[in-house]
Amino acid sequence: MAYSNKNYSMMNLDFLNIKNPSETEFKAIADKFFHEYAIKTYNSIYRIVEMEFYWNSKEHEDGSTYKRKHVDPKAGEWFFHYSGVDIAIKNEKTGGYGGILIRSVIDINDDNQLYKGPMVCAMRLFSGTSAFNSTIPTSIIHHSFDKEEIYFSERIGIGQNGKINGADKHPYRFFIAPIKK
Repeated sequence: MAYSNKNYSMMNLDFLNIKNPSETEFKAIADKFFHEYAIKTYNSIYRIVEMEFYWNSKEHEDGSTYKRKHVDPKAGEWFFHYSGVDIAIKNEKTGGYGGILIRSVIDINDDNQLYKGPMVCAMRLFSGTSAFNSTIPTSIIHHSFDKEEIYFSERIGIGQNGKINGADKHPYRFFIAPIKK
């Protein structure tokens, strides 16, 4: 399985510009991440196998989406928060914002070792890098994976803010069950 590390600014990130926040649009984005991208760290490559979508806009209120109080990431940037790490999603025209919470990854260089839980994933993907280098080497890269069936369910562990307007019932958790090869 070959990969190419393309420059972030050269990647087409239009698919992260949310146009119609819905299960259908989020599933299409999940499909791209599950089958066309991986996360490369300083020492390994990880396949995302579980994620949750959080989106807040005037048309789609979701109180569980972290407000952008301290930082306002662009689509495709890492967004660290109290529950883990997201890949930011956005729509500049509507003012909508949100993130794709990484819930589980497998290390494809270590016999598909599974790492579950948003904080475990954040620690696995970003720990062990030098605090004295100018950049964090963790990045999204193009990588082809075999097609897997995508499953979905309600998000896990939504707090009280997320229960307003029934946002806790959105089926915005997506996952695949790849077989160890």
